[in-house]
Amino acid sequence: MVDLAKYGRGLKRGAILTLAPELLKGALLEFFREKGVDTRVITQWVLDNYSLWDAFDPERQRQFRHLAAKVGSVKWITVDWVVESVRADYSAVASLFLPGGWKKARSWLIRQTEIIRQELKP
Repeated sequence: MVDLAKYGRGLKRGAILTLAPELLKGALLEFFREKGVDTRVITQWVLDNYSLWDAFDPERQRQFRHLAAKVGSVKWITVDWVVESVRADYSAVASLFLPGGWKKARSWLIRQTEIIRQELKP
């Protein structure tokens, strides 16, 4: 006989694993909208070595940690993931981070994604 509770937990975990990148993408886009992000803002963030993780309010950080704990690995949070996440809404910003874009901006984003992955490590 099938253990429906066990099956349900497996489906729930699978759904969370599948949806986690989309949930964080939505949160990132919302954050960008709140901060009025454009190429000028990103340029200033790069020059000031602005910390994305520290810019998230404590409640959002808690939500991210909670989601990451359910997912396990957040290795998918990379520069390429950020670029793909913001490309449709912030194409000029995304172009700064491309390999052929602004080298300093790409290096900054690499550091930011490393910090975020470290903060979300289970």
